[in-house]
Amino acid sequence: MTELTSINGYYGNVPPGVIQNAIESYHTYKSDKERLMSRIRDNEKLYRDSYDKLTPSLEAQMDCSTSFILSAIENFRADASESYPQPNILEREEAGTEAAEALSKLIPIQLDRAGFRKTFKNNSRNKAKYGTAIYGVFYDEPTGDIDIRELDIRDVYVDMHLPNIQDSAFLFISAVIENETLAHHYPDFKDIFTGDAEIESIAAENYTLKNHTLVLDCYYKTADGKVQMMKMCNNTIIAATEDMEYYRDGLYKHGKYPVVFDVMYDDCNSPFGFGMIDMGKSTQIGINKLDAAITENVMVCSKPRYLTKRNAGIDKEAFSDVSNVLVEFEGDGDGIRPIEATQISSDALTYREYKKDELKELLANRDFQQGGTAGGVVAASAIETLQQSGEKRARSIISDSYDAYREIVKMIVEIIRQFYTEPRSFRTQDENGKKSFIEFSSDLMKKTGIDGMSEVPLEFDIEIVAQKENPYTRETINQTLINLWSMGILNPDTADQAIVLLKSMQFDGKDKLISDFQALIDQKPTNAAPVQNVSQGVQNVPQGIQNVPQGIPTPDMNMFTQGGSII
Repeated sequence: MTELTSINGYYGNVPPGVIQNAIESYHTYKSDKERLMSRIRDNEKLYRDSYDKLTPSLEAQMDCSTSFILSAIENFRADASESYPQPNILEREEAGTEAAEALSKLIPIQLDRAGFRKTFKNNSRNKAKYGTAIYGVFYDEPTGDIDIRELDIRDVYVDMHLPNIQDSAFLFISAVIENETLAHHYPDFKDIFTGDAEIESIAAENYTLKNHTLVLDCYYKTADGKVQMMKMCNNTIIAATEDMEYYRDGLYKHGKYPVVFDVMYDDCNSPFGFGMIDMGKSTQIGINKLDAAITENVMVCSKPRYLTKRNAGIDKEAFSDVSNVLVEFEGDGDGIRPIEATQISSDALTYREYKKDELKELLANRDFQQGGTAGGVVAASAIETLQQSGEKRARSIISDSYDAYREIVKMIVEIIRQFYTEPRSFRTQDENGKKSFIEFSSDLMKKTGIDGMSEVPLEFDIEIVAQKENPYTRETINQTLINLWSMGILNPDTADQAIVLLKSMQFDGKDKLISDFQALIDQKPTNAAPVQNVSQGVQNVPQGIQNVPQGIPTPDMNMFTQGGSII
């Protein structure tokens, strides 16, 4: 497939000009991407050297390799995992309320079925290592589910000179598939599925995968904006959506390539970016060289060695091998004497510490972000303040990941609109663990047009919220609620005032609280006594709750009118 030059014996509906342009574009994209792949191979080798200490080259050169970059990458992955995104589908008009509520329950189910949590974590690491994480969002026709998968950066080819992949004339995804599987799905072409696929390895030498064949999925857009795809193998088109009546309106009606790029740091006029290894590898290599020199000096100084007299010169090989206790030499002097080793300069050790600090600054991976402190900082609040301040870059990068996640959810919504034409039943679970079932079809995503006859698709907005998994964050939210309750603000008798305050606050679970208080108001009899104010509610708090920790302000009704915040 890598030597694709023409297509043999195809007489389908794909225009010949499109096929020829696809072939030429594939070779152009592949050639333009080689510079990127060279950089990625270097990055992968440096990353693996951080934990692979037994490579022959390292042993032969007595090299040293520290794991600062690996630690920074895994720390970023942990930050991203703690801020795992959750979608909230919002209607743009009243007619879409029911569909938005159903989609808000349905999409997390689809993400869970696709194992998206693991995909998100893996791609967080890929984003840090290579600068680009790639998601594929496909409809799996046999199962009827939506497949969201991690795509290998080696396998995706687009125009390298356009920052938006949707502007690329073609998008190629290569895959290596077992010959028997291909023959089962495409029996008319079983005779061409006989090769052994050559795999381009990122970190090691290329290798051959026996009984597998390389297949290329070529996505392209027609003049009317429809997305089509042809599957090519060994100079043969084995399938094309333009030959299928079911896809006469395109493979995906949303009109986009089913791929989303999540870039860490933008590379000018390119869809691919650069990552943490690119930023820190020069400093990391300098540290590795210093470590090698320091380690060798320590080994020389820590083990006594002796020169022994011989008729002519010194045995250089024996002298350079620090494991030799005796080294023969020739010339004047005592018959045997110790080899004096020079202690390494303290400036070298100081310089190494400077390089370490430089690398931490470059990668935004400072000590306090991992729980370490310096300068006498011991207060938990001060440590948290330092951590939050130091995580600004991580939050910014994770916010970019949320933008990519939003694009994924948009594609999921449109795939549901296109393929979920028949009612389907899904199991859901509320906050209290109660299970229920919802029935959904794409008919909910339509409304009647102004002519009373036609159907108009409903549009939705997508809000992304973080599902915080940080224990400190959960404890902070819990303590906030305890404080509000202790002050009487969450008293059921003052539910209307509590809603006013809660709407101006920001924390997870706020909407559920507002909904519960609104339910209390709706259930209150019309002839109920007037509600007491918040300050009276504090006096009626049970005795055990009145012991409010010091530092909590006295409730003030002015906060409701002046927009004040008690947090």
